[in-house]
Amino acid sequence: MSRKTLFVERRERIFPYEMPNELHDPYEIYYLVDGERRYFIGDKTYTVEPGTLVFVPPNVIHRTLDSRQPRHDRILIQFPGSYLYVPFDSLPLYLEPFRMPYPLLRLGNDRASLEPLLLRMVDEYNGSGPDRDAMLHAMLCQLLLAAGRMMRDGAGNAESGEEPNGRLQPIVDHILRHYSEPLQLGALAAAYYFSPSHLSRLFKRTTGFQFSEFVQLVRIQRAQELLRTTDRKVSEIAEAAGFGNLSHFQHVFKKIVHCTPLQYRKAWRQRNRSR
Repeated sequence: MSRKTLFVERRERIFPYEMPNELHDPYEIYYLVDGERRYFIGDKTYTVEPGTLVFVPPNVIHRTLDSRQPRHDRILIQFPGSYLYVPFDSLPLYLEPFRMPYPLLRLGNDRASLEPLLLRMVDEYNGSGPDRDAMLHAMLCQLLLAAGRMMRDGAGNAESGEEPNGRLQPIVDHILRHYSEPLQLGALAAAYYFSPSHLSRLFKRTTGFQFSEFVQLVRIQRAQELLRTTDRKVSEIAEAAGFGNLSHFQHVFKKIVHCTPLQYRKAWRQRNRSR
């Protein structure tokens, strides 16, 4: 087991912060130690308070947003599915937190049950003991199983963290359904009775993305799925995902995924064969 297969980081920020546009394969766990954040995941925005765990599955559009005050202290954990070398029939149990209807677990009065474990993971990751890798693996498994049990038992009242997206939700839903068609801010604004400038501001404030950024991410997300699940040519996938120009698709794909479409397909198949 290599340190490179698992990433653990604690970071405190005092200035406004905006995540880069990325779609990545690892599972992601976000824990807010202090401060307040907002988190857009998939098609919804959630309020994240101290003592909240957020579980983000692979290749899901997400972004943390500044709340009233940008200062915050968080822990981030990322790992590929292959890191959990557990019996195949028990793997769904370990990954259960990522399959829940709501991705938040508010620990509330139960912070003492899991926060010390998260803090020990940070210390262990930054250490160099001979048993570091084994300890990290054991602690991650403990975290996932404990969080899954709490979410399964209804702890955390996760649903209360969802923010109403109001008039923007139908537009987000439209993009998710019609990504393969031409999507213009002005046309959607007119169809849903917005001015283009108002829709642009509302989209950014609610999701953290510019309208054009979100459209690109949705299309790249669909392209990734087709690369993983079909043998279709890259040119066909580009068209199916809503890109009219192959070179533009390849440029955007590499910018967001950090590899070419064919490299992505090859790497995914190699990982899948090794399981």
